[in-house]
Amino acid sequence: MKRIICISVLAILTFSCKEATEEIEPITDFLPEFVEQSDRDLLSKRITLTDETVMQASFRGATTSYTKIADVAPNTINGHTLSATGLSRLNDKIYVTYHVKGEVYGGEILTFSVSDPSEPQLISSIVDETADFNDIMTGQHKGNIWVAGARDIYVSNYENTSGAIATKIGLKSNKTPQSTATWEAPLLSYSASSITRVDPPAGASNGRIFVTSGSSGGLEVIRGNDVNERFHSRQVDNAKHFDYHDQTGVFLRGIDANSSALDIYALDDSFTFSTYSVPYDVTYLGKNGIDVTDGYAFLAMGDDGLIKVNTSTGFIEASFKSSGSGDANSVFVDNGLVYLANGQDGLIILRESDLSFLASYNFEGSCNYVEVQGDLVFLANGSTGGLIILQKSNGASSS
Repeated sequence: MKRIICISVLAILTFSCKEATEEIEPITDFLPEFVEQSDRDLLSKRITLTDETVMQASFRGATTSYTKIADVAPNTINGHTLSATGLSRLNDKIYVTYHVKGEVYGGEILTFSVSDPSEPQLISSIVDETADFNDIMTGQHKGNIWVAGARDIYVSNYENTSGAIATKIGLKSNKTPQSTATWEAPLLSYSASSITRVDPPAGASNGRIFVTSGSSGGLEVIRGNDVNERFHSRQVDNAKHFDYHDQTGVFLRGIDANSSALDIYALDDSFTFSTYSVPYDVTYLGKNGIDVTDGYAFLAMGDDGLIKVNTSTGFIEASFKSSGSGDANSVFVDNGLVYLANGQDGLIILRESDLSFLASYNFEGSCNYVEVQGDLVFLANGSTGGLIILQKSNGASSS
């Protein structure tokens, strides 16, 4: 483990929303339709239930056991295996997005019921053969989901994008996705990488949908209920990920081969932001997941490992780099613990305060994504495309 206690801030700048550059006009004529599967007998064949304790972590005087309870097999579209990419929760429903790696398209959204967390049930699948789904977010009023991804422009006939999209999908009364999208917004760049819904400021209505899209893309903020209203638009290279906590938003983007930028946004519809530079580059064709909580941004920086940045000062207060061969792809902070998806090194659990090592689970494959929801931990296996579900349980206190 490598810890960095202080780093000079290379740049601190403040901008206003007037700094927005090129903005594209949305096209709402194209509404994708999905192939829906809700036969639970067929869907259940994709889940293999297990009961295998795979690791234990001692923290705050207690030991937590992590038991592998399910393997979820990936779908295939036109002979191509899909990979899990993102996850969001709404009450007792879990939504997981999938895409096809490479130049071809294929997307899926799975809906799980976790009313009994020890035995998750797969209850719905919707498939889009001409799109990739890279990230997902649920809405405040529990009636919609939003996904970020890419669309084959030869199908959509979009003329003002290279493929990047944000798509809004309504939910049925049983909280499974509708078979037709509510709206789809073409964005700059080839593929959108993250999507996050932020509650509107006091006195305003409808959530603000923050979407990042990669190379030659940027950051777009769209009204949740009106695709034609863009609050904010910036065109920047190597836009990676946006996340927020309370009134602080963090946008990670690459600068060059030796540095990246964190834009710290005020979430008051002014869209002013301060910028801090950090001496690590982003992964060009890969994940750089971030999680923002309690005044800190935790950044998965690929082969540079994980860093913890103070969002008020830009100082890097701790870092972690695995001694193995894996890259830091995704990160999730939960109740004092940091869950790091570290590629070929599997899942690594760290202490939130100083990023010290606590435990790891190295399975056959590559851990590309992690998210914790209640007592369940979801892991995307980048090598097989499968989804691994762990259940955590607290044991007796340790001395």
